[in-house]
Amino acid sequence: MNRTNDLMMKRMKKSLALMLLAMVLLLSACGQKPVFGVSTNEDNSISITADRGPKDSMGLGYLTVGENEQVVVDATGMDKGGKLSLRFMTGVLGSDDFPDVCAYETTVSGGDSAVFTAEPGEYTVEVIVQSVITGTARICTEAADGT
Repeated sequence: MNRTNDLMMKRMKKSLALMLLAMVLLLSACGQKPVFGVSTNEDNSISITADRGPKDSMGLGYLTVGENEQVVVDATGMDKGGKLSLRFMTGVLGSDDFPDVCAYETTVSGGDSAVFTAEPGEYTVEVIVQSVITGTARICTEAADGT
């Protein structure tokens, strides 16, 4: 009878250890949610951060383009497999100049950068994840002569 108790205790300990391991794995997987964020910075730039940012995630940022400035999109800090769609709409949400006209639209892949000219004015920039992406990107303006 003592041997039967020993076997039962060993089985219970193994079962308990397996249950604890399963719980730890389940809880650690729950803590790793995909993240995607777009923020407008005080220096008139837009930051994009993603950690497995899921497809079709969307965020908005605001950018002012001055006279003789160009727009720079730098996605060199993002994984090469990811893609972002950027829509530059005239005006700013919440103002009388509601952004309903898409002035410029472009797609940028992780690891790339792009420079283009835009008419001076305020833009609402819609950022959409086209394929899962991780890393950082930045949209800003600079003098058209590259300085």
